[in-house]
Amino acid sequence: MTSVPASPTTELTRTGLTVAPLSLAQERLWLIDATAPGSPTYHVPLLMRWSERVDVTALRTALDAITARHEVLRTTYRLDGERVVQVVGNRGRADIEVVHGTDRWADVRQDALRRARTPLDLATKPPLRCVVWPGAQGCSAVLLVIHHIAVDGWSLAALFEELAESYQAALDGRTPELPPLPVQYADYAVWDREALGGSALETPLADRADALLAVPAPLRLGGARRTTGPLLEGDRPGSHLTFQIDAETVSAAEQLAKQSRATPFVVFLAAYAETLRRYAGQREFVVGTVTANRPHPALERLIGFFVNTVPLHCKTDGGQTFRELLRSTRAEAFATLTHQRLPFDRLTAVAAARSGRGHQTLVDAGFAFQNMPAPALPEPVRWAPPELLPTGTAKFDVLLTIEAAGQGALGTLEVATDRYPAELGERFAEDFLAVLRQAIADPDRMLSSLPVPHGPLASPERESFDGDGQVPAADTGAADDPRLQQAAALFRAALSEVSGTAAGDPRAEDNFFGLGGNSLLAVTMLARAQRTLGRTVRPRDFFGNPTVAGLAALLAEAPAPSPAPATGAGGVVPGPDVPTGHEDQVRVAGSVQQRLWLLDRIRALRAAYLVPAVVEVTGTIDTEALAAALDAVLAHHPALRSRFRLDRKRRQVTYRTDGPSAVTNVTDAAAWSQEAVAEHVAALCWTPFDLANEAPARAEILLLGDSSCVFVLCAHHIVVDGRSQQMLLDQIATAYRGDPLPPAVHPATSPAAEAAVAERVADAVAVLVGAPTDVALPHDRPRGRTQSITAATLHRRLDSQATARFRRSAAEAGCSPFLATVALTAVSLAAKSRQRDFVFVFPWSQREGGSADAAVEMAVNTVPIRVDLRGEPTWRTVLERVAAAAAVSYRNADVPFNDIVAALHPDRDLSRPALTPVYVAWADAAARPPDLGVPTRLRPLETLMAKYEIEVTAHEADGELEFSVTYLTELFDRATVAALLDSLVSLAARLSLDPRSPADEGIPL
Repeated sequence: MTSVPASPTTELTRTGLTVAPLSLAQERLWLIDATAPGSPTYHVPLLMRWSERVDVTALRTALDAITARHEVLRTTYRLDGERVVQVVGNRGRADIEVVHGTDRWADVRQDALRRARTPLDLATKPPLRCVVWPGAQGCSAVLLVIHHIAVDGWSLAALFEELAESYQAALDGRTPELPPLPVQYADYAVWDREALGGSALETPLADRADALLAVPAPLRLGGARRTTGPLLEGDRPGSHLTFQIDAETVSAAEQLAKQSRATPFVVFLAAYAETLRRYAGQREFVVGTVTANRPHPALERLIGFFVNTVPLHCKTDGGQTFRELLRSTRAEAFATLTHQRLPFDRLTAVAAARSGRGHQTLVDAGFAFQNMPAPALPEPVRWAPPELLPTGTAKFDVLLTIEAAGQGALGTLEVATDRYPAELGERFAEDFLAVLRQAIADPDRMLSSLPVPHGPLASPERESFDGDGQVPAADTGAADDPRLQQAAALFRAALSEVSGTAAGDPRAEDNFFGLGGNSLLAVTMLARAQRTLGRTVRPRDFFGNPTVAGLAALLAEAPAPSPAPATGAGGVVPGPDVPTGHEDQVRVAGSVQQRLWLLDRIRALRAAYLVPAVVEVTGTIDTEALAAALDAVLAHHPALRSRFRLDRKRRQVTYRTDGPSAVTNVTDAAAWSQEAVAEHVAALCWTPFDLANEAPARAEILLLGDSSCVFVLCAHHIVVDGRSQQMLLDQIATAYRGDPLPPAVHPATSPAAEAAVAERVADAVAVLVGAPTDVALPHDRPRGRTQSITAATLHRRLDSQATARFRRSAAEAGCSPFLATVALTAVSLAAKSRQRDFVFVFPWSQREGGSADAAVEMAVNTVPIRVDLRGEPTWRTVLERVAAAAAVSYRNADVPFNDIVAALHPDRDLSRPALTPVYVAWADAAARPPDLGVPTRLRPLETLMAKYEIEVTAHEADGELEFSVTYLTELFDRATVAALLDSLVSLAARLSLDPRSPADEGIPL
């Protein structure tokens, strides 16, 4: 067997690089984030319960010191041409959010669970976030959320030791006493690639891949369900179960390890392997084990991501004793040490290429034995051992982690709920403990004689697996010959980089990974397609069918992005129709803006299309600096300086961005009553704009006394969407700190591109023809001549177990939770009337990546979807119908909504919204207040305006699905909407229990 190079020929030394390649370990995590952006799978959320009140200023100073010391904690990651690079950022202030008003520890933990899953943006922000709850039952809580790309388990001792020292130093007013670091993580990444890059690994990778491919695969436990698509790491829901392993059992395991000349790792792994054998009915399989992979003493105290996943061949037979299993497991573990430096993703890619089975996984089960040293914290110890919070995701089908905890140990079992039911976790954990305890009590007993409490779950439908979870090839008719030729050319260019020689002509059905490609190569190939062909294909879409025909179909369907904009004067990036440096250029508004301008002409509806944010600030703040920050942000973005007018000759709305920006008012409201403050805030939020003559944004600071204030930022929807609002709030904090704002980007309106999109109106309309253009809602009062907009909101939750079942039932029918919510809404409304055919609308972001993502603009279209309940469909049938309808809606999501309305609902009046009065949405992560260095929060709006009569929004929080209904108070009583919500939640629970039951069961006909 060929060995792996232990270290490069060059020394590991300080290079001072601020732009460097990723380490091989980081590369894998970056690829996972690229295919499932925003997924919390590789978040490391650490919740600390403090025994004293946190000094936020000292904590910020301490974190600033740690991020200054460890460059990896202030590094971002991006694709630079065809390579991925890490960019070390400048030293800055730590991102700390302070949360007030939550005093019970249980509430703090629930809030922390939600915040642990809020996405970390690797491209634009450092991979570390901190949240502080200053007072929870007499103590404080601190949550550190770090992306795994910057930290591993072996980094935590150094992290918490340095945090303790730096915090005490900040309290003492001194510099932390920490030993210098000989190298930084970027230095290691360069050194790592010198050792393991190029051709050095070709033979070891091929040899190890061949050995692993000889092992029967895949590993499927009893209870596995059929899957309908590729299982993408980073995009899989999971359940998490923690359980205690008592000190007596751990001590006995350590004693047996000594007697057997093994390690505790081997003992626990052997018990795990035996439990897997019982659940899968397989005697041989591969388990992915996690190794520290720190091959140089200079890395001992360095925070970073070094660990590697090492496949280990397990062989267990019920006819052997546990002692015999220990011997074979020890031998295999020892042999595997020679392969622990082989990068796991490259090993997977080589195995896929040599097997011809495509982009498959090498391992389905994982095992980690955490024996890192506990941090040596100086007195006084201010926090209890941190809790690693679950993220609701899964890295493997099944992952068992064992970690020392006092004299005993803590086990964590992670189960992918897209493959197995959530109840597998508790069942498997109890059986593992039974095997472990009996085996170490009598290691010479036959394994087959060890009883367990449960045993494997039964599989009512045994799945026929193809070994890699891949979908069948797409219909090659979906792409014409030019697209097939383009796709084949992209394959050839990418695969030539692998072999170093010209690749042959791939066939339409050839699989990219089967031909020797890997995930990083796929991402760079798609980046090349965007540059050379102007077509944007998401990696996750390509991975679903990584063939030439599949890529051709995606290229044919992909919208062409706007040309890359050039930077104009003052750092402003003009749109594609704007000559550089001409801010006074008259531009044609996009279709969404044209629609919003028309709606603004209707007096009764004007306030519904405003986007306000009310921020409470508690504590001493420099109000002059805050006002200056608000003014800087209001002046910075071209969209916020826009003026809109109607060109009557061309019958088009036009705009220009050279108008004066709004100026922040500062008002002393210390002597005002609460009612007066509330009334003034409501006026700031809901007073319409004169779009022709004033800036479409405003800001005001209300000084309330007691070192507190409230500021309001309000803009018209014609220039901002939800993403824009969050950018503005973040940039207010940036400007307040005195840091430079990022370059402004001009809204990328392209009338030419929209004209091409308009040609697809017929396709969008075809599936909606014949559907009613109204919904029979349970109004308590009739509609007026003009639509009302004053609204209120109610909420209900589905418990975590029902939520997990709901997700599973939806996924099995090819639906996302959002589409299942669309189905639920239709069935709930059907229960109130005889209507069985519905059209709803939902929002769709039109941002296509690149610089456009940084623009403050309105980039959300309104998209219709039809829900057909006719006949007597089961829930499964309804979900499948919704999924089919959604495919058409998504395909035409950029078709102007006004064009669809004109075709389907030309006789609309002003008493209700066009096409449908019902809006359904899936909520993204909650908006964040700006970090001003003092406690801030977004105040809920006391007065609410709505665009639709019923707006149903769903989102998942803490593993539970929450449904919200915003309703027009002039049409509905609170009790009516409460009954509708209760019905929706009840139907969700019924769907989760039996998707084969009739959807209209119990609904009056």
